[in-house]
Amino acid sequence: MNFFTESFRIYGQKWGGSQVAQTTGGTVTYSFAESNFGNQFADFDSFITEEAFQTDVTSAFSAWEDVANVQFKLVSDSSDVDIRIGWANIDGEGGTLGAAIVPSSGPLDRVVIRLDRDENWSTGGNSPSSQTDFVYVTTHEIGHAIGIGHTSITDALMNEFYNSDVSGLQADDIAAAEAIYGASNIEKIDVYRFLNDSVGGHFFTAEVTEKDSVVAASVFQSEGVGFEALSQAATDVELSVPIYRFFNKTLGSHFFTANEEEKSQVMLMEEFGFEGVGFRAFDEDTASTEPIYRFFNTVTGGHFFTADSDEKTAVMNLDGFRFEGIGFYAYLNTDIA
Repeated sequence: MNFFTESFRIYGQKWGGSQVAQTTGGTVTYSFAESNFGNQFADFDSFITEEAFQTDVTSAFSAWEDVANVQFKLVSDSSDVDIRIGWANIDGEGGTLGAAIVPSSGPLDRVVIRLDRDENWSTGGNSPSSQTDFVYVTTHEIGHAIGIGHTSITDALMNEFYNSDVSGLQADDIAAAEAIYGASNIEKIDVYRFLNDSVGGHFFTAEVTEKDSVVAASVFQSEGVGFEALSQAATDVELSVPIYRFFNKTLGSHFFTANEEEKSQVMLMEEFGFEGVGFRAFDEDTASTEPIYRFFNTVTGGHFFTADSDEKTAVMNLDGFRFEGIGFYAYLNTDIA
């Protein structure tokens, strides 16, 4: 049964290992439904395959992840996924925009989110008043999927009625998520990026004092904030891992890795000096994180990193750079998004 807490309503059900209020929701999986299964709470009539809609779904999960102590991970569709999302033929344009179906009691499990296929949807946010904002509606339904009911606050996103004047989560929505899972324990820090032209590789630092001293060194070209990550002390953030930093004494360049096995191998190489943990990031993707791509400069031996997908594409086409995949996951800075 729902119960009232201040202005918002919460179900008294949550994700995570504990049903105690204000405890972490852990990592909740979500998927774009590809079929119907016999044990799901409701069927889908069709499936969300369009990239624009899928991108908006990830943005909607990210909005909740940014404010509460719960993380969301996109996985391949199966009957075991925590939250599955797809289209339904609900009632045509207007009327009911979507629905989240949750267990009637007990911990949240195998939630289904159905969105009305026939609405006049707008994707990408900033919807015109003549259309229905898909991010808004999806964020609302995810709110139900994590244990939040409708609020009496008319300008909150979790109000029962769609309001084209509302953009993003409001104070009442955030208070509801925090009442269930506690506030997000993620404190992002800037990671500064420098280019060493002589080796065609990057140096990163999360330390402001080190950044200032590197700026004064003419060998490095400052490229601003490369991305945002976590401090070395943020060991309590789920899925986070240390990003190890090495100095190549031969080249005068730096090397970064999140891989423990690779770290151990590099530790044995005489030309590399271990400089400890540069910062913390993630070795798995969540709704809020983005890949940091790694390249090896086959001419100089330096390593090139980028969070910018356009820059990644450009470097892929350059001779002398070998793509090494995703080094780790971090947060995009608005300057490079």
